[in-house]
Amino acid sequence: MCFLFITFISFLHFPFTMSGSEFELLLQRALHTAQPTIFDQPVATVFRSFDRAESHSRQGGPAGNELHFTFEKIRLGVAIALMQIFTDLGGEEVSTNVLTVLKKAAKATSIAQIDGIIQKENKAFDKLFQNLYTNVEGELILDLFARTLEADSRREMGQIVKETLQALDTLEFPSNEED
Repeated sequence: MCFLFITFISFLHFPFTMSGSEFELLLQRALHTAQPTIFDQPVATVFRSFDRAESHSRQGGPAGNELHFTFEKIRLGVAIALMQIFTDLGGEEVSTNVLTVLKKAAKATSIAQIDGIIQKENKAFDKLFQNLYTNVEGELILDLFARTLEADSRREMGQIVKETLQALDTLEFPSNEED
């Protein structure tokens, strides 16, 4: 299964359903830190860049590389959060490998770099969905992860972020303490 992160996105007809604060909260909760450092810039800056590019496009500007690139950064952030949650739920070594690839791609400074990193490490993604046995919670997170890879709008990504934040309130993570 080939996962390409480059999509052609049309935001002109979708309502705004994802805020920067929701995006940042998801990353903070999933990565267990108040200041996630997964991008080459602060999370708030990455989201503001996406907001500006989307606004420019809505005002009639071309949906150019900046919009596509900033959306890919948002997608990578959500994917990283989900893969970290999956790993915390007891995901196998393969989830750690996917997480490493995603974090490397999140530091990229162009769509070409993101695409190159993902294509080079595509086998890690294939292994994630092959012969992986997990519980209901893990399946929920993997479903959200798969939806993230396919999402092509702010509305869809916003829905995934909301569902993930809701799930975080009910997930039962393995205890580090030995009984």
